[in-house]
Amino acid sequence: MPPPVNDLIISLIVPALAIALNPMPIIAVVALLSTDHGKRNAFAFLASLVAVMLTVGILTIFVLATKSSQSSATTTQAAAQTLAGLFFLSIVVLQWRAKPSDTDKPPGWMRLIDKAGLSAAIIMAVVLMNYALLTSGAGKIRTAGVGTSQQAEALAFFILLSVSTVIVPLVLYLVRPVWAREQLGRFQAWLTRHNRVIVMIVFGLLGALFTAQGVANLLH
Repeated sequence: MPPPVNDLIISLIVPALAIALNPMPIIAVVALLSTDHGKRNAFAFLASLVAVMLTVGILTIFVLATKSSQSSATTTQAAAQTLAGLFFLSIVVLQWRAKPSDTDKPPGWMRLIDKAGLSAAIIMAVVLMNYALLTSGAGKIRTAGVGTSQQAEALAFFILLSVSTVIVPLVLYLVRPVWAREQLGRFQAWLTRHNRVIVMIVFGLLGALFTAQGVANLLH
């Protein structure tokens, strides 16, 4: 690879790993694997994540090339991100005020995922994507000064690394299905026992991150 391409690939590692290490998509794919038609739903989730990243990446790199278009898109994205962050924080408040459940039944959100199945997989892929990190990585590709084919290769690398932690549970499920089902059962029981705390921590972190990034982009 030419030096500019090497530098571009290296610069994409940090934002891609930051997306990959977000716990929510990992929890989501494991929860989807526990549903009826789990393999189908998990693959739909992965495909939707890739489609979202591919769409935003292509728009950022190849379509929204003018400064005015970029500014308008950034403002809209920042506003949407701020609203999403406030919504996540409201979920934390509701969970904090709610009475802890003594039942061993799966929490409502897990039952909803199990019932919605394929549609839940697609919606979660859209909602759980960190668009600030995604557009940051795509912006690096757009301004790298490399050719179109190199930009496409860099985008493919960025997407693959970003969804790698979602691919791993799927591969384990395909390669070792019996072992994977046992682990999924244990994970589901753990989620049921600690649901309230998990929801508060995860949505609190997501809400704080989305709100901070959205407000920062609006003020930028």
